[in-house]
Amino acid sequence: MRAGAEAEAPLSPPPASSASAGRSLDRWEIAALAALFALSIAVLCGLLLRVWIRGGVVAGGDGFLVADPLQYLNWLRQHGEHGAARNLYDIGPSSHVFLHPGLLISGLLYGLGLGVAAAYFVWKPVAVAALFAGALLYVRRFLQRPGDRRLALILALFTCSPVAAIVGWGGIGDERTKFEFDFISGELWPGSWLWGYLFTAIAVGLMPLGLLAYERGRDGGRRAMLGWAAAAGLLCCWLQPWQGATFAGILVGAEAIAVLRGRRPVLGAARDLVVPIVATALPALYYWLLARYEDSWALARVANDLPRWPWWVTVLGLAPLAIPALLAYRDPARDFGDVALRVWPLAGLVVYHLPFGTFPFHAFQGLALPLVVLGVLAVRHRLGERPIPAWAAVAVCLLLIVPGTAYRVDQMAGAVERGYQPFFLTAEERDALRALEDDPEAGGVLAPIYMGLLLPAYTGRETWVGAGSWSPQFDQRTQEAEALFQGGLDRAAAEALVRRSGARFLLSDCRGRVNIDRTVAGFTDPPRRFGCATIYRVSDR
Repeated sequence: MRAGAEAEAPLSPPPASSASAGRSLDRWEIAALAALFALSIAVLCGLLLRVWIRGGVVAGGDGFLVADPLQYLNWLRQHGEHGAARNLYDIGPSSHVFLHPGLLISGLLYGLGLGVAAAYFVWKPVAVAALFAGALLYVRRFLQRPGDRRLALILALFTCSPVAAIVGWGGIGDERTKFEFDFISGELWPGSWLWGYLFTAIAVGLMPLGLLAYERGRDGGRRAMLGWAAAAGLLCCWLQPWQGATFAGILVGAEAIAVLRGRRPVLGAARDLVVPIVATALPALYYWLLARYEDSWALARVANDLPRWPWWVTVLGLAPLAIPALLAYRDPARDFGDVALRVWPLAGLVVYHLPFGTFPFHAFQGLALPLVVLGVLAVRHRLGERPIPAWAAVAVCLLLIVPGTAYRVDQMAGAVERGYQPFFLTAEERDALRALEDDPEAGGVLAPIYMGLLLPAYTGRETWVGAGSWSPQFDQRTQEAEALFQGGLDRAAAEALVRRSGARFLLSDCRGRVNIDRTVAGFTDPPRRFGCATIYRVSDR
């Protein structure tokens, strides 16, 4: 029998005993859940501790790239005020065309009086629960022995490839090489999603739940389960389109194998697939229409069109999990679930290599779970009835978790300490933002990039330069804004820049800016000072 092909037994849902055994959590699973929650709040706690010691205000971003969570806060606020979001990282006309279910719920909470950052962080426990439930139930579906399940669950939730740590700490290769290995490691590690990218974590957690629901509903099973699978696909794709595409690819691929092997009629497979696939495709169509017909989304598509990693980076980045998993493809697949498990990593790689779409790297998110389960299955097949030695399980966990996690924590601490990203605000900057928020006069703001990233979320105003994906001529605008607030422009050049920007206000932050009062005096009202932060209102001609 060919590797990965189905055995002669007909495809069917797993026996109830294997799918539902041990519904209550044991102490190992409870400990894993607690550790996952601790990981999710680790950076936020560190930021709060730093503020408690040194003063200031936590800005609301707790990820490696703060621009992204601050963008979610911006969209969240707009969902609360307008029901949908538009591009506030540019001063100019745009439409409220972006609707996101999670941000809509958070926007409603913001509208009820919850702070904008708090309204986003309410998803942290939901993200932890989704990731944990998806991994736990998927592991229980395929692994019967408690020891095997515990090992697979820990590895699925906490594996952080040591390859990036070896390359980074070992000084191997140039900066580009280091960046690419850091990148692939971050895409695979659940900690990266829990630090700032909560909807990614929810989407990744929903995908295995959707696969399990489809398996139970297909081929004469409970039809309601197909509805749950459709709901999971819809939310997966809406929250994170790459996971939605992978989900659809798994279902279609696994059913195609069933048909080709003569285990299902084509019409039966099509009947079961139609609702989940259509539901999953709807958000993808929505995002495609946004990128095609809305200028800001078209700009973001171009800005995020980055070259893929070299093949050897992909191979080495996946190797710690992929090599053991490959051994499982030599063993026969007994049923539909086994086939879908084997299709999953392949579907992710296909989505990554598709010649359309943007930022394909997100297709690697969630691949650790199927690779870990396949790896443990391969080990179990070769051990027979013998348990996995405790020393071996501990050694594998130490190797695949500790160095990589320590490296990522070190990177996170370095990003905070360098101060290039707006993890924090001074009290004066916070007061200036509040003043702009409360000012009844409409108009956008020209500010340095540090404050530009924060302005939409905390004032509801447009900014001339903000997130790189959404501000036209981002590099040029960043340089021009910095030149203005560092005193590098004469009066004529400064006025030309400000008039061209269309800004009604200028905001100088507390990052060591020079006093530009004289430079802008001819075309602004007297400045409003908030300690080291200053607001200038641009006067009419």
